[in-house]
Parts: sequence; structure tokens; C-alpha cells
Amino acid sequence: MFKTNRISKKIVLLFSLIGILAVLSGCMGASQKPLGWSGVLVSDNDAIFGSMTGKLIALNKDASTPRYQVTLETTTNGGGCAGAVTTVGIYGTPVVSDGVIYISTYGGKVYAYNQADGSLKWVYPGTGSLSAIVSGIAPNGDKIFFADTNGVVYALSKADGQKVWEYQTGAKIWASPVVDGDLVIVPGFDKKVYALDINTGSPVWTFETQSPFASAPVVDNGVVYVGCFDRNLYALDLEDGSQKWVFESPNWFWATPVVADGKVFAPNLDGNTYVLDALTGSQIKVIDMTDEVASSPALLGDNVIVATKTGKIFSINVNTMEMKAVTDLALKVIAPVTVSGEVVYIHTQEDETVYAINPESRTIIWTFVVS
Repeated sequence: MFKTNRISKKIVLLFSLIGILAVLSGCMGASQKPLGWSGVLVSDNDAIFGSMTGKLIALNKDASTPRYQVTLETTTNGGGCAGAVTTVGIYGTPVVSDGVIYISTYGGKVYAYNQADGSLKWVYPGTGSLSAIVSGIAPNGDKIFFADTNGVVYALSKADGQKVWEYQTGAKIWASPVVDGDLVIVPGFDKKVYALDINTGSPVWTFETQSPFASAPVVDNGVVYVGCFDRNLYALDLEDGSQKWVFESPNWFWATPVVADGKVFAPNLDGNTYVLDALTGSQIKVIDMTDEVASSPALLGDNVIVATKTGKIFSINVNTMEMKAVTDLALKVIAPVTVSGEVVYIHTQEDETVYAINPESRTIIWTFVVS
């Protein structure tokens, strides 16, 4: 019986992975275009995101009025539906550093725009394209870091977009890199987590399992927390990559966890958020979210804000671990949750809309419908 259940679970996982791959390849949906799941970045007075219509959009964060909209390239690279795609998918959340917006596309390009007016500063590569990019971008110092679906990790100069170094891993990469100190941490489909030297791209350490990694890691207090397709959440020593603990769940940790108050809040596709001791990995509490969670949560004061795939928004107090309902958007949410000040920003992947929500009063401040 145990063997039969294991085989059934593997079949379910296989079909789930095929479905996700199909979504990412742009071969699903009547619109025949990559879907994208960019989160919202709040910087100064702007709420910035990549739309499912292939645009970089900057809104006034207080009133939802658009400051500018920039259409990125209109063809894709390596999507498998050549000829059918007219807009490009944007999966990574834009980032801002020193007044410049950096954004990656499924078409295999990275753009730098001046935040003030949305004017193009540079694009990489200048001609042609890389393999499709699902990864977001991590800025640090005078460089930005990202990875493509050919498994190459890149470091570019923030000033002019020139390549500083690249490192070829063994398989595709979807996860966004994280920079901590002198290390660039990036998990990949070759079943490894890499820590690369920030200046040279040389591997400092690797950690290997039996299954691919697709989720972005989070680093806190010298520990790397990362979910794997083997359904485990791993805690690794940042210095040498050694395993500190592992927690096994019934399904995938697709979302990047939040670490707060000595606890790891890890939403799972099984519809629960697991609260774990950050030092030992021991389970403290299981919170029923009523539905799958693929969106990465965010910390707002003493509360972790979580969005389910069906658009239910909850807050979990990090001290009491009490969960409260904020609102129900009744729309698909895969994009990561963003918080700024006392406001939560949600980008839906159904009836594409950006919501600004006050979780304390449980009111929607404004909405912006993407057209």
C-alpha cells in the first residue's frame, strides 16, 4: 500500500510539473501568451510591476494613477509557441536600485529604465536574446544578478549592462538569486543550490539533493531556507552549505518562506502554512489556509501577509500565530505579496488587477485594472 501511494504521489507531481512547464512555455490559455506572475515593487511614490500584457507599469502608489507604461519586446524566445505569442511574459518582480528599474523577461532580455520617467537606459543583450528568463533580478553594489532557463547565472554592471561574469550550472533555473555578503545564492533544476562568489562567479559551495529546486531562497541570520520539489524545506549554513535541518511536507513549498521572531512561516501547496522553529526545524504549528498557496508571503510589522491561489488574503501574527481574514478577492493570485508602510499590494493573475489593501481596516484602498 505504501509503495502504491508513493507511485500515485509521483504521478500527481509529474502531471503538476508538466502543467507548470506548459504554463511557462506559453502554451496554455486561450490568449496563447505567457502568463507571468510579477509582484509589485514599491519605491518612492511608485508602485511598479510587470503586467501580463508585457508592459512595465509604474503607478502612483497612493492613487493608482499610471505615471507611465512601457511595452517590452513583443516576441518570445524559446517559448515553444513561436508565431502565436505577441506579448512577452514577465515572471520576475522588478527591482529598483539608485533610481533605475531593472526587469527581466521571458523573451530573454534584461532592461534598465530610469525610474523618474521610464526612459530606457540599457538592454542586455543589445542584440539577440538569452534563453527565457523566469528568474527575478538581485541588485547589489555595482552589479545585478539573475539566471536564465539555460542554467546560466549572470552578473551585469548596473552602470551600462555589460557582462561582468557568467556561470553555467547543470540545468535550467527559475528561482531568483539572493545576495548575502559576498555570496550569490541560487537554486536550480540540476538539484543543486549554488553559492557563487559575488565578484568572480566561482562556486564557493554547492548543496545537492535528489530533486530540482524552483523556489527562491531566503537568507536570515546566516541560514539559507529553500523549498525543493522533493517536498522538503531545507535550512543550510550560509558559510559552507551544510544542512542544518530538513522539514518534510505533503506537497511543494512553491512560495518563499518568511522568517520572523525565530520562526519560519512556510506556506505550502497543500493549503497549510507550516510554522517551524528557525533553529531546529521542529514544527510549532500548522495553520489551515483553506487553499493552496503559491504566492510568496511578506512581513508587515508583526504580521505575515499570505495570499492563497484563490485570492483569499490572511494575516498571521508572528507572536500569537493567530490568523485573521483580511479580504477575499476571489481571483487567482500567484504573484508574491508586497507590503509598504501599512499597505499590502496584490497583483492578480485573473482579471488582471493590482489591489492596494489596508489589512488593519480590511479595506481596499484602490484598484488598477490592467488593459
